[in-house]
Amino acid sequence: MDTPEQRFGSAATGTVAKERARALEPLGWKGRRAEWIALACFHGGVFTRVQWTSFLGCHHEKVGRAVRKLVAQGVAIEEKPPGIKGIGRICRIHGRRIYKALGLGDRRRRRITSPEVTMRRLLGLDYALEHPRLPWLPTEADRVAAFEALGIERG
Repeated sequence: MDTPEQRFGSAATGTVAKERARALEPLGWKGRRAEWIALACFHGGVFTRVQWTSFLGCHHEKVGRAVRKLVAQGVAIEEKPPGIKGIGRICRIHGRRIYKALGLGDRRRRRITSPEVTMRRLLGLDYALEHPRLPWLPTEADRVAAFEALGIERG
């Protein structure tokens, strides 16, 4: 019997994350950078530079260049959100073509939200980063498949 990780992938590693990242290659994003963008999009569409730097394990200037590239492509903005103190600037990926390439047609991840929702999304991403081997179910389709695999029907 497959483990949940084998069935559904894990947050920051695993075949599911890599497959989803490959969908961004036509948009000019490859490798670990594409994996990061996919991970961020699936976990709410917002992140900090510190989170990305930690994920890549690289110098902050490399991440700065990547953030500027996202902004220059018109698929993200970087802002200091009102009502959230102590975390610096937040990058919000809003580009329709990125979400479409990832198969995320819903618009809710792309919208500007309240400071509380933004913080919840950032903390969710933090959790996924801190527990890379845990299974993750970021989409409704993933959650439905997981429950069906466990024999739990939709009600």
